[in-house]
Amino acid sequence: MKNLTIYITMKQTIMPECNCKAFNHFFEFQHKQRKNITCTDKGSRTKYIYPNNDFDFLSKYRVDGGLIADDGYKCDYLLLNCNKLHSYFIEIKGSDLIRAIEQIDRSIDLLKPLIADFSVFARIVLTRVNTPDLKTVKYLRLEKKIKALQGNLKQQTQVMNEKTAWLCAP
Repeated sequence: MKNLTIYITMKQTIMPECNCKAFNHFFEFQHKQRKNITCTDKGSRTKYIYPNNDFDFLSKYRVDGGLIADDGYKCDYLLLNCNKLHSYFIEIKGSDLIRAIEQIDRSIDLLKPLIADFSVFARIVLTRVNTPDLKTVKYLRLEKKIKALQGNLKQQTQVMNEKTAWLCAP
């Protein structure tokens, strides 16, 4: 019997490069393939979780006091999924849904031109919801605006996991 040599060639996996045009400042990280991303406010148990099961390239920015540093309304975070070209405007709030809507709406107006290729998703995580806030004119207007930007608006109390965000009540 002849000696048989078998050569196994391993194909090197080349990860695609990030295709977003990230902001130069106020980032927690840029172009990283982190497994889970969490957004919280200090001293609060309220949080937003983005599971990155596809290991897409992500960038996380501080908006309030960061990308937007004026006295006007602005949301807390901007999360960019550079592979899917999705942008997530995230607001962590106590119970004032109307204020959260105004913060996200203004943040989109100011930052969307700088990330024009990205679809827009808005996420509001509240500690509790005041019942009269649920379907205000401002909420419906923002929901329509985001739908036109190929995204959606979702809200949840306490913890929102993007994996199950489709279950969240609007």
